[in-house]
Amino acid sequence: MLKHLCWLFLFTCSWVHAASVWQVSKAGNTVYIGGTLHILSPEDFPLPNAYGIAYNQADKLVFETDIAGLNSPRFQQDSRARLTYGDGTQLKDVLSKETYQALKAHLTARQMDIAAMANYTPALISITLSFAELRLLGLTSQGVDEFYYFKAMTDGKELDWFESPQQQLEFIAALGGEDEDEMIRYALDDVKQLPQALGELKKFWLSGDMEGLYQSQGKSFHDDFPEIYQQLLIQRNKNWLPAIEEMLTTAQTEFVLVGTMHLSGKDSVLDILRSKGYQVTQVK
Repeated sequence: MLKHLCWLFLFTCSWVHAASVWQVSKAGNTVYIGGTLHILSPEDFPLPNAYGIAYNQADKLVFETDIAGLNSPRFQQDSRARLTYGDGTQLKDVLSKETYQALKAHLTARQMDIAAMANYTPALISITLSFAELRLLGLTSQGVDEFYYFKAMTDGKELDWFESPQQQLEFIAALGGEDEDEMIRYALDDVKQLPQALGELKKFWLSGDMEGLYQSQGKSFHDDFPEIYQQLLIQRNKNWLPAIEEMLTTAQTEFVLVGTMHLSGKDSVLDILRSKGYQVTQVK
């Protein structure tokens, strides 16, 4: 599950190729929709041309959430309160001895002290594991969404978002359900697969191959964790659709930027729009 979740909170090439950007049109009105990776390496810049085309045409940018809010001291405080135990419970109390020792060994190998995470919830531990591994793989730069958020602020474009940072925090806090031990064991296994998974993800993201992305990443997520897949992807796609359809009733042009996994597979944002009769064309 970890490799799927880090793409959500989160995906040498030829920049003339297609990318994960689509133009959605109806009755002369247009919305651009781009897939994002929430953390990138310096070598991933400049971004593919399709993003620049959509950005230059857009009057307004719409994101999953308020990115400035995510970086605020208030949100950091809320995250700390929501993703750590405040009642005296410690991580070792909710994990089996075997899982705790395996986690400790993994963290020690990466020069991280498990004692500093004594009151972390398994959800926060899983995110910590994923981002530590991504940094080791060279992903140290802002992602597509953050890049364009601050560019739009500088350029004076309008900004909006679908969800509050607090809503996104609740999604994270709910991960793992009641089987916290299994969640950590699965996370420890999954970080071993991140190098290969990351390479596949970037390939499909750069080409805009959403069917390939679903078969490579989305299908296993859907099959192994159907409830989480429904909650984190499909239900949110459906929640966003009324706002996107409203955008398509005005002459203003919007550029919607959401995690690339939201654009792949059945009931993706693009799939639902096509089923409703909108013209969806990949930008090249």
